[in-house]
Amino acid sequence: MSQYWPFIIIGLFTGSIYGLAAMGVVLTYKTVGVFNFAYGAIAMFCAFTYWQLHDSWGLTAWVAMPILFLVVAPLLGIALEALYRPLTGLSAEVVIVVSVGVLAALEAIVPIIYGSEDRRLQAIFPTRTFVVGSHFHVGYDQLGTLVISLAVAALLWALLRHTRFGTSTRAAVDNPDLADMVGVHGDNVRRSAWILSTMFAALVGILISPSQGLDENQLVLVVIYAFAPAVFGRLVSLPLAYMAAMVLGVIESLLSKYANSGTVANIEAAVPYLALFALLVIMGGRLKEAGASSRRLSLSTRSGGGSGGAGAVRARHWVVGVLGWRMRLDRGLALGLGGFALALFIPLAVPGPRLIDITAAFVYGLIALTLVVLTGWAGQISLAQFAFVGVGAFTAGHLSGSHGQHFLLAVLVAMLVAAPLGILVGLPSLRLSGLYLALATLAFALVMDDIVFNRGDVSGGLTGITVPRPQIFGVSFSGRASLYELVVVVFGVVAVIAYAVRLGPIGRRLQIVRDSPLAASTLGVNLTVTKLVVFAVCGMVAALGGAFYGALQQAVTPFDFMWSTSLTLLLLVVLGGRSLISGAMIAGAVYGVQQLPIPASVNQYFPLAIAFGVIALAQEPEGTVAQARREARRVMTVLRPLPRRSVGGGHQIPMTSGPDVAIAAGSPPRRSGHGL
Repeated sequence: MSQYWPFIIIGLFTGSIYGLAAMGVVLTYKTVGVFNFAYGAIAMFCAFTYWQLHDSWGLTAWVAMPILFLVVAPLLGIALEALYRPLTGLSAEVVIVVSVGVLAALEAIVPIIYGSEDRRLQAIFPTRTFVVGSHFHVGYDQLGTLVISLAVAALLWALLRHTRFGTSTRAAVDNPDLADMVGVHGDNVRRSAWILSTMFAALVGILISPSQGLDENQLVLVVIYAFAPAVFGRLVSLPLAYMAAMVLGVIESLLSKYANSGTVANIEAAVPYLALFALLVIMGGRLKEAGASSRRLSLSTRSGGGSGGAGAVRARHWVVGVLGWRMRLDRGLALGLGGFALALFIPLAVPGPRLIDITAAFVYGLIALTLVVLTGWAGQISLAQFAFVGVGAFTAGHLSGSHGQHFLLAVLVAMLVAAPLGILVGLPSLRLSGLYLALATLAFALVMDDIVFNRGDVSGGLTGITVPRPQIFGVSFSGRASLYELVVVVFGVVAVIAYAVRLGPIGRRLQIVRDSPLAASTLGVNLTVTKLVVFAVCGMVAALGGAFYGALQQAVTPFDFMWSTSLTLLLLVVLGGRSLISGAMIAGAVYGVQQLPIPASVNQYFPLAIAFGVIALAQEPEGTVAQARREARRVMTVLRPLPRRSVGGGHQIPMTSGPDVAIAAGSPPRRSGHGL
């Protein structure tokens, strides 16, 4: 047993870091009712700010820390409270989208403000060690982190359990209207809670960064480790979350004893994500979202109709006359087919390397289309679509043959592999929805990253594998133009099928499953089959897109399919319009623009602009399409000519009122009833 004690002690120190992050996540959810996916990004931003103050500008810790905790963190908390305040009571989908947008914005802002060079943050405690027992060395920084985490846990528990502030926050989250009636000022309570939560995130950031390094992605990922302990505490119990974090740290440390490399090492890295997925599946229906009883319907269910819209689907038609025959032509389908025909001639106008960028846009649009169906139409939030893309790309790399002669077989196999994985991801949706379903899909994506895609025999490791251009029935598509035409045809076929599904009975079934699952089951809709089938089919189409993604890149690595790429996909689809096929096309177009040779000084602002656009349009299921339609309608209203009427002798005068019009008509102006 003595051989395990060093690993247990190290695990307690590691668990204290997880415990700090878990308490921060629980604090945000318990006090303001928001599961903050951006909590790690907030901690990361505060850590970089502290580095700027302390390490770069040379301020002492006694000056830098008060500035961080009393100025920077509170201002950031006030800004977040103002951002989330209008979202109170909205669906989990909207809040998740905004939270992911905040995460992306903070990750984009840090390189712009602080640069992208490598740096390390000095620990606030001495890094010297002391000996425990006969030969085990413990660092003062590790001990300090453990002591602070225990002290903060106790203080937070006492604050939320035994003070009026804790009671007020629970009331403001559970029933805001009743809280206002009994004198609890919800805005003040939420603002105070956000400030406290952000200050706590700052503490997490400066304690974690010395051991993890100042890296944007790594710091965000470390906080995601804490999601499993937070869920174990049902997002409301600080003691349970903290104890679960300590246990998780010990388990991970014990596994490291046997995990020098290979599968065991991958499992050790994925323990927090495996635990998160398992907890969500096991706890299932016992997990309740904060404020669910007072939550209003998602705006996506109130959107107007229109072809492909989020509300009731109404196909608009043009009446076309040809040689005396009159027929009805679906307007949306006609516009889509017209755009498809024009797209086929693009190689004539855009030859050369730029055609590859346009091809990439269509491939990305094909992948984005799966998220439109899954999230926009069926209401099933997924943060793991690029995991299926990776399945398609790596399968194509292994089975396509040296010249792509077996590409079609590889695509079929990839889709067959993706189907059961889609069902596996869909299983939590049978008992979970909203926030907890999003967490389950995120956990799946992270497990795929660490256990599957990290295996050298699957992905080729850091060097990756090559994927040949397709050759189908003896016809080679290795050229830029031929590959482009193939991708456009595949995208067009899938889009037309999706459009037909949307207008048919399956589309209506998906809509009612999204808007009211209880009503759907009452009307005889099999929720189990519907949800599993939509996850499986969308996973299969994503794998199809992944095969073309790999063929276009010709070489893929695990970094191409990390969990963050799934979040980026969600952001672009929301920006384009998550309930529209054209939204997938816009997402692909934005992705294609980012592939252009744009100067780095300009290109670094693209992610920031996308994040801000997503935050602004999170409540609009039709994204930029609805915004453009609204602006066009406003402009046309302003520019529309005034109606005119005939007056004696054929003269035309504007149909307006006022003295000038009356005089122009040859009659004196009317006087007001007040005799003025």
